[in-house]
Amino acid sequence: METDLIAGHLSCGPLFVFFSFIYIIYQPKEVNGIYGYRTKRSMKNQDVWLIANKRSAKYMFQASVATTIFQALGIFLGNNDPTYLLYSFFFLIIALGISIWLTEVMLNQLFDKEGNRLKK
Repeated sequence: METDLIAGHLSCGPLFVFFSFIYIIYQPKEVNGIYGYRTKRSMKNQDVWLIANKRSAKYMFQASVATTIFQALGIFLGNNDPTYLLYSFFFLIIALGISIWLTEVMLNQLFDKEGNRLKK
């Protein structure tokens, strides 16, 4: 495999693994508009914010590990096609989209639209 393709693969999955690991360790403590899982619902109050960031960090890490595995399979199976790198980026985008969807589903199960906890 060409060196630039390997560098491209290393900039996608493994780099996201690194950043998602940092996000797990250093989650934002306060609601802010700069860093963290920022949606209208997740920023309703501190309780929603903490739970949404904890869950989204977990899903982001899982998505980035899955992308890295997808890329490693391509590298080790000798896939020299540059479009495989595009497939890897597409895989990552889809996986991150699913992680956002899963986080929102979880928030729907725990909180109402105003950010109040639902009673069980």
